[in-house]
Amino acid sequence: MASKQLFRRLTTRNYSSNKAIFLTEKQLQSLTLDQESELVAKEINVTSEHHVRNSEEANFGRKRIGCVELPKPLIKGIAELVEGQEKRLIRTDALRLYDALRSTARIPKESNEDFDGSRKAKKLRNASASSPSKALVEPHKLSYGPRESAAYAAGVLPSTFAAVINIMYEISGRISDFQPRSMLDFGTGPGTAIWAAKEVFKLEKCVGVDLSEDMLRVAEHLEESMKKEGDNSIEFKRYLGFDPKCYLQAPKTDLVVSAFTLGDIASTALQKSTIEQLWAQTRDVLVLVDRGTPIGFSNIARARQWILDSEGLNTHVVAPCSHDRPCPLLFSPQAKPDDIWCHFSQRVQRPSFLMKTKHSKFNTEDSKYSYVVLRRGNRPTKSTMEEQAYQWPRLIQPALKKNGHVVMDVCSKEGEIQRMVIPKSQGKIPYRDARKAMWGDLFPHNSKNKVVTRVSQGVSEKE
Repeated sequence: MASKQLFRRLTTRNYSSNKAIFLTEKQLQSLTLDQESELVAKEINVTSEHHVRNSEEANFGRKRIGCVELPKPLIKGIAELVEGQEKRLIRTDALRLYDALRSTARIPKESNEDFDGSRKAKKLRNASASSPSKALVEPHKLSYGPRESAAYAAGVLPSTFAAVINIMYEISGRISDFQPRSMLDFGTGPGTAIWAAKEVFKLEKCVGVDLSEDMLRVAEHLEESMKKEGDNSIEFKRYLGFDPKCYLQAPKTDLVVSAFTLGDIASTALQKSTIEQLWAQTRDVLVLVDRGTPIGFSNIARARQWILDSEGLNTHVVAPCSHDRPCPLLFSPQAKPDDIWCHFSQRVQRPSFLMKTKHSKFNTEDSKYSYVVLRRGNRPTKSTMEEQAYQWPRLIQPALKKNGHVVMDVCSKEGEIQRMVIPKSQGKIPYRDARKAMWGDLFPHNSKNKVVTRVSQGVSEKE
């Protein structure tokens, strides 16, 4: 029912301009005016119609979820774990973890830097010579003992939790018929992916697998803080039983996750074998996550292609790709994965223990990650909005918002990296959707202007 207000125009001898005042009927009745004032009242109908500012499709394709905050029971569990450790050692071990992660962030160069005459190589050599502390760290990995496991929970877990929970919310929003009851977390560490998934889905059975016994002890400690009364749904173990002769008859899991684990596997052959085993364990959805670095992206893109090559049309990519072709940023002849790679960002609020571990005054940080979500079955056709979203391009970088137009680099359904320009003349809704589009969002509109291909289609190794 439309509400009613009265509009009055008041004119006096002292003022030449008209003044508009909005009053309710009750206020108008109580108003006293002198005889020289002229009152003109008009009735205004206020309708309850919703004013459309951005499209429903753009809201559906939105990936951002705001700043992530860890669940209070999880914060409490990690704080109790940190209290039982020596603070100085946690800080030292966390710095060693950060150095190891940075050392394996870039794709190793085949050429010898001593014979590389590029300007970049010369700058690196000069910086190393002038300041030994700035020299590049030799790529290395750490084994997780009791000290490293505690430092991981205190210094790395919040960022990994933020990345995984963003992906879980995206899966929940994009696939309405996916209601998993069982979950397998390979390389669970302190159970990060399990805690994130249980925030989104109602899981009845969770299995966490990790080689490090010390990591599993940390996960069991955190389970005591996260466990609800009567909840015995989580099991942690060191090995994943797998028999290649009878895996078809083995019980499968609705949701299989491997988060920030592929980079710790020594060789490409072992990575491929692990991915095959995880896919064999998957009944419905497989989620692979790695660090948002060139090497982390390369691990995810190769794993994605291994599954697509082996399964063909029997599987499809849910996110982030809008296609099932080889990734153009790795398999295209124009690809430069050390300069541009597919990754995304999620902001997380730093708990007090993380601020102390990093000696930081800032209470937020950004978690960079690469990922892929694969699902069994054919790629959906265009009928409902949920199925149409499988064809929408995704922003792989923040949009460039210019005066009167928006420039977006997207991964398109053709398997190319394209540059779209959405001008203001295309319409209010497309232009507003483009102005509000963020890094990682799906964009539902076609470009009015000609689309420019920045990176052509990737070529599979099988081809």
